[in-house]
Amino acid sequence: MRWTLTQALAFLQLASASSLQTRDTVTAQVNFNQNTGWPQHLASGLLYGVPDTVNQVPVQFFEDIGYNYERAGGSQLPAPGRGWIFGVTEYQNRFNSVLSNYITAREFDATFILLLSDLWGADLTQPSNAPWPGDNGDWSMWDGYLNQLISDIKSHQISTKLVIDIWNEPEASAFWNRTQTQYLQMWGRTYYKLRNAFGTTVQISGPSTANAPSQSNSWFQAWAQFVGSNQSVPDQYTWHMEGGSGDLVSSQAGLDYFRGLYGLPARLININEYATQNEQVPAGSAWFISQLERINANGCRGSWGWGETNLHNYMSGLLGETSTGTYYPNGDYQVYKYYYRNMTGYRVGTLPSSDLKLDAYATVDTNSRVARVLFGVRPSATGTWNLQMNSLSSIGLPSSGTLNIRTWGFFVASDVHFGEVDAPTYLGTAAHSYSGNTLTLPVFQNDNTTAFAFEFSF
Repeated sequence: MRWTLTQALAFLQLASASSLQTRDTVTAQVNFNQNTGWPQHLASGLLYGVPDTVNQVPVQFFEDIGYNYERAGGSQLPAPGRGWIFGVTEYQNRFNSVLSNYITAREFDATFILLLSDLWGADLTQPSNAPWPGDNGDWSMWDGYLNQLISDIKSHQISTKLVIDIWNEPEASAFWNRTQTQYLQMWGRTYYKLRNAFGTTVQISGPSTANAPSQSNSWFQAWAQFVGSNQSVPDQYTWHMEGGSGDLVSSQAGLDYFRGLYGLPARLININEYATQNEQVPAGSAWFISQLERINANGCRGSWGWGETNLHNYMSGLLGETSTGTYYPNGDYQVYKYYYRNMTGYRVGTLPSSDLKLDAYATVDTNSRVARVLFGVRPSATGTWNLQMNSLSSIGLPSSGTLNIRTWGFFVASDVHFGEVDAPTYLGTAAHSYSGNTLTLPVFQNDNTTAFAFEFSF
């Protein structure tokens, strides 16, 4: 639902009355006294979403979001491109898709994550009698596949900023229809074969589970115990966040629990699939950006198109396309553009609301002397929350006074995912009185799609 002008004005009138904070309303916080480092736009990665024709999508769409990760493996291409399990020719055609996507990623200095399982052919399109690595103790087919892939990576010289993801969602039977024991055997064999071939030039990631690590996740615990004892710890710890619940602080705590239990080293975290299709709206994107930035994790937006036409297009739900092949941005795209182009300077600490529904990401630019706060409520939630901005004196403001805040709205078109939206909407400037070094503003979430940004000068 797109707000009308009347609704936008009502938002400003309500938000300008800081006294509307209520005791029962849960609060997210921005702490301006906490410098958490320079922006790296950690959320600007994509799962698929890139056409196999190089330069089909105009350059500015990648540049304006700070595109920095691509995860792909030729998934769901039709015959003759169904992967290794259907023969070398079908593998080669799928590898050509990988090569094209790698070229696109490197054009923007993005890191490329190669999905071994998709190139193999385990991508939800495989038949029920499809072979799996190590069936009946026979590893010859898997070893032949790895030998061919290693040879192709070397001959095409694509090892720069390459990460190999050993398997996708291995605890889900649709992606790994064998025992975890067989999977762990595959992991150990594959890890050492890749290390022997590339050393540490090519990174390894995993386990890329559908479910986040937690103390109750016995599958993840068995994996952590194995990689510790087998000394096959990946360079990136990866899992997915697409279930519509949970949060990354709790997930990171689950990982840290297993790291402590089995003596595993610290590694970069990559949530290499995040957000369901319903969550891929401005509100959801702002929420996920805030979550990823809080724990310094990279992330790749999920891609929810089925088959080559949609899966390998639209930048994972950020673009639409006319019948003549001209691309245009949607409302969600405008969030990522603002996140990359506008939120400059240094990051500051934030905390989500206690119900984990409202979250914020904030930056302070000492050159332009502008602070910016991007915030969103997790989709499906509507209502009223508070956004509390603390320690204003730490950026040079008085501990009490009046602050003029500019508000931007990130809306969607009537076609939520494919409707054109060319810019966020300026909702005006309102004066807010504050004291005690803190300004608390109400957030009125009238729909489950819209995100907002506050800006003020200091």
